[in-house]
Amino acid sequence: MTAETSALIRVLRTLHDHLAELVVDLGPEQLRTRSFATEWTVAEVLSHLGSGAELGMLRLKSGDDDGPTHEEIAQVWAKWDARTPEQQAVEAVAADEAYVAGLESLDESGLAELHRELAGLELDAENVLRLRIAEHAMHGWDIAVAFDDSAEVADAAVPALLEVLPVTLRFAAQPHDEQLKLRVDTTAPERRLLLELTNSEARIRELTDGADVDGQLTIPAEALLRLVYGRLDPRHTPPVSTGDDSPLDRLRALFRGF
Repeated sequence: MTAETSALIRVLRTLHDHLAELVVDLGPEQLRTRSFATEWTVAEVLSHLGSGAELGMLRLKSGDDDGPTHEEIAQVWAKWDARTPEQQAVEAVAADEAYVAGLESLDESGLAELHRELAGLELDAENVLRLRIAEHAMHGWDIAVAFDDSAEVADAAVPALLEVLPVTLRFAAQPHDEQLKLRVDTTAPERRLLLELTNSEARIRELTDGADVDGQLTIPAEALLRLVYGRLDPRHTPPVSTGDDSPLDRLRALFRGF
């Protein structure tokens, strides 16, 4: 197991432990509270995380590039949908524990089989793990912010989400005709990035010296991630610097969440 893969699995363990600590204190009314993912209650967000963990375990056990099948996926979703909010909460923590433990037990050959195809991209094990971290961290925020407006994406997850951001942008943006090159300076951690919106695509890369830009945005890294994931409404936006012409409203309209 590479040092990077091991570190990513440790991040998933940290996120799991945070989730378990949060869920244990949630009562029936809180489980039925609307999460930031407005179509879902807190319990339904937990159900989504739990079903994702169960499907992840099925992939680990099958060792098959095509598994699980569409029928198996539908059966898992139906089972989770049929549970009560209380059952969804308890089983989500249990399923996520099983999945993280399963990842921790993998050898090199098992890790190699984590690869998958998404949005026309072949993802290696590290990027598959980063995407699970992203799902876990963002939905964990959806739950936490329902009870605490000052909640932020878990610090441990931010570096992994930044690394996988070029992949995320392949499916995060709405269809658009925007033409924009935006310098993005992040804090915690510090990064100099170029966000390009062109030809109905969104791309991000390291900023090179002398690059032409149309504007500038200085923003905490976790807030940039929430922006891309459609979770940076005005109520939950920290202080940012945007120069004379703020691009935030344009970007919020483009990144509406998923």
